[in-house]
Amino acid sequence: MTLLVVFSASLATAQNDPASEKNAVLLAQRSIERLTLGDAFDAKLRQRIWASGREVVGVGHYEQSGKGTGSYSLEMTVHDGVDRQSMKQISDGKLTWHRIQIGTGIEIRRVDLGRIDEYEREMLALRGSTSRELVGEVPARLRVGGLVELVDRIRSDYVLELKKGTVERQPVWILHGKLRPSVRAKIQADSGRDKWASLCPVEVRVAIAATADATGFGAGLPLRIEFYSEPTIAPEPLVITPVSANTDETNQTMTVNAPGGRVISLLEVYAARRIEASPEERFRFVSDDREVTFTNDTRRYLDLILPP
Repeated sequence: MTLLVVFSASLATAQNDPASEKNAVLLAQRSIERLTLGDAFDAKLRQRIWASGREVVGVGHYEQSGKGTGSYSLEMTVHDGVDRQSMKQISDGKLTWHRIQIGTGIEIRRVDLGRIDEYEREMLALRGSTSRELVGEVPARLRVGGLVELVDRIRSDYVLELKKGTVERQPVWILHGKLRPSVRAKIQADSGRDKWASLCPVEVRVAIAATADATGFGAGLPLRIEFYSEPTIAPEPLVITPVSANTDETNQTMTVNAPGGRVISLLEVYAARRIEASPEERFRFVSDDREVTFTNDTRRYLDLILPP
């Protein structure tokens, strides 16, 4: 199972505090803006996946130019004890490419960001809307792939609430969400299954940095993203030290809205640092897979990001 297999399953309710939900959506939007419009940075990635009674660990790297360029690169490699699995997403702001290799099998998909931008303008003209009203602060073409798409899908497909906490002593905001019934129904209908797949998550928690580091960098970046199964197995909650006015928090711990299911996947983004933006050539896809025909995935994003 690769990184994106888990994430793609996370497409979309419990009763929720309207104010908390509104603030949670606003925070997710601010994180999206930070990822797409903020400074260039790179970071290390680590993913832990629990499946078939065992844990699989993947490591990777993320880099983006930010400032509205749409240029980024995300790579992840997973060793499951049998095959080496790898995933790469890369975009130069014009085309986004997604390559997955499991053993000897290779799949390549491409998204035309220019077409998405064109379609967005067509929809705006048709509806007489502003960009803010239709798709939010960030253009649709900048929300394809990478960490930003992950946060964007969580924002749209889960009913969210907002909490405070800390992760490894760093203050964070915690987005806790449950899959929307409408999205769940669509996933199950598309799968053709009678029962919900055990590895398809129904709950998510995202820890977002609440403060910057000593250089003024990092606030608003996602640090941990957890996906949870249905509550059929004893939970494995994330234990977080809460933000407190007390000076001594060393012995204070709490479980923030512990999901009822077990962890399916945990993605950690760490060692993030501000960098000088790399040249555009750094983010152009180069493939040696001459016998592999890519799939044009643009239509799926038009339907997903900008429904008619």
